[in-house]
Amino acid sequence: MAVDAKDSTRLPSLQQARLSRDLTAIVHYGLELAGLKGMSRQFESHSGDGLAFGFDPSHLPFVISPFADVLNTLLQDHNAGPGPRLRLRMSVHVGPVPRTPGLPGDGNAAPRSETHRLLDSVPARDWLARSDEHATPLVLIVSETVYRTVVVGGYCAVPQARFTKVRAEVTGKDFARTAWVYVPSPSGELLSGPGAQVARVLEPKTESAEDPPPVPRQGEARSQFVEFGVAVMDCTMGDLHHHAALRQGMERSP
Repeated sequence: MAVDAKDSTRLPSLQQARLSRDLTAIVHYGLELAGLKGMSRQFESHSGDGLAFGFDPSHLPFVISPFADVLNTLLQDHNAGPGPRLRLRMSVHVGPVPRTPGLPGDGNAAPRSETHRLLDSVPARDWLARSDEHATPLVLIVSETVYRTVVVGGYCAVPQARFTKVRAEVTGKDFARTAWVYVPSPSGELLSGPGAQVARVLEPKTESAEDPPPVPRQGEARSQFVEFGVAVMDCTMGDLHHHAALRQGMERSP
């Protein structure tokens, strides 16, 4: 998993160190609230305005949801304060990498490089740029492998309808892959331009008095934020109530 902050280099030098500290603290706290405090982070690295690490793939469904949604909310709360605004691109990919803690090359392999290519891809940057800076602090892009295995496979609480297929290319690099974008809180041009189909599921439906109560479709997920964490209802995994205090030590399997 990797995250990178938008427009961080435009900040005065005095604020860049604070942005790096805030980014790291928010990501780590988001993992805790999402019930992933005990997840081992391998070969974690900082780039000043970004953060990346590897983890056991059994956590993949939970890194997408509830973590991405929790992170989105934490960023919105942070951006309402006086500090430097944080808007992140986030990428998730899966594949075999070497584990040699403390030695050169730890974690270095094609999947790690491809994770950063997804992060730097044109769609990831463009989708964040086309959204409102006050409403959309996070854009998530996942590889085709992650999408097919976790989302289509039914292990993720976010339904397929919330993802949009894109062609992930990086300017000046020999990289072009099919990928999928998820925006927890779409806004701006994302509500009317390309990719608007992702946002439409958030639009309220006007019902007449004669309309029957809506029946949740199989695989449809709804999220509500509670005091500690997020409760995901009617997902393919049943009713999951993600309260940080209750989920510590919870057994995980994909």
